[in-house]
Amino acid sequence: MRRTAEGPLRRGLVIAEIVILAALNLELFVRKILPHGLPLAELGYFLAGLVVGALALLRRRYPGRTAVLTTSAIALSLVYSLVGLLAEPAATLGGDPEVFALALLVGASCHRLSTPQAAGLVALGGAAIAVAPLARYGVSLLTLVTVVLWLMLWGCSVVVGLILRDGDTRREAALAAARNRERLDLARELHDLVAHHITGVVVRTQAAGVVLAGGPEQELLQEIEHAGAEALAAVRRLVMMLRSPEEAPSFTTGGLVETVEAAVDGDTAVTLKLAPGLAELAVTPETVSTVHRVVLEALTNVRKHAPEAQQIVVDVAPATAERTLRVEVRNDGLRQTRARRAPGGYGLVGMRERIMALEGRLTAGEHGARGWRVLAELPLPALTPTVRPTGRGMAQ
Repeated sequence: MRRTAEGPLRRGLVIAEIVILAALNLELFVRKILPHGLPLAELGYFLAGLVVGALALLRRRYPGRTAVLTTSAIALSLVYSLVGLLAEPAATLGGDPEVFALALLVGASCHRLSTPQAAGLVALGGAAIAVAPLARYGVSLLTLVTVVLWLMLWGCSVVVGLILRDGDTRREAALAAARNRERLDLARELHDLVAHHITGVVVRTQAAGVVLAGGPEQELLQEIEHAGAEALAAVRRLVMMLRSPEEAPSFTTGGLVETVEAAVDGDTAVTLKLAPGLAELAVTPETVSTVHRVVLEALTNVRKHAPEAQQIVVDVAPATAERTLRVEVRNDGLRQTRARRAPGGYGLVGMRERIMALEGRLTAGEHGARGWRVLAELPLPALTPTVRPTGRGMAQ
């Protein structure tokens, strides 16, 4: 419900800003430009208001460029004020559209930018607003009153921006707390339930080994005991990661390639591409198991939803720049229609939750003219492989 409400609210705010800026510019044009013809100073200030207003509206379309838009608007305002200081002062006061637009940009800076950027632009914006009437219209009681009123508008925009910034901070903190609670609950369940049952299996296996000592089952029981001990260690490492993900231990394993090959299971219809040196990559056991789950689930979905696919590619390689491991499964099967889509199915949901627990990212969607791609990006503790001779290269 919140997402559906944000769209109309945002459109309403944009429309309100456009109406206010248009009304202020129209009032300025009717009050100053029409009675005096087209005096150069008045026309320049009028155009400055139009340009700064356009920059203020663009901040909503390009939120990532708020700093550039605000800096450009402040610089333009200061240039016009400098020109007004050097030229003959205008006869009557104006500039309301420009000040209103500057206030919007200053408020957006307080809301979206980092503290140093926001502080600098707030100070520059206040200076531009305060200097404008004095430089353009001369020093008088009326201009001093105008400065005070415009600075009050600037202060209100700063307060609104800080309130919105505080709201975002509180919301992010609440989301982080909720995720942490969920992570702790999951860790508690793993520790209390799964680890408890695995421990029971290991203990019973050890007891059976004592009872059947010297029998033909001894080797099998030892294998079961070893597998159970490894499973218990993996569960404990996962619990540690969930309880304190920033302090999760890193392990070096050579099982990544074998895990991917096991997930493909010798399917001749699948083209397997493994980057050179992948076997020597430093990864955690949890990452290896997640890669296995992603490849296995993606291939299962291909066989289920795109049986006519002629080309299925599994590509696993580290991305050095992003310090991530990229696992990509793509096919050229026809896109499934809504009527053919199977009901239910939580494979992608499960993969996404598992990858998010490792602070990774999952992308699944259409690829090319008629294909589908699943791309998992998992963070790596280090991308520098250990120096160890190996004969494994590109496998296809």
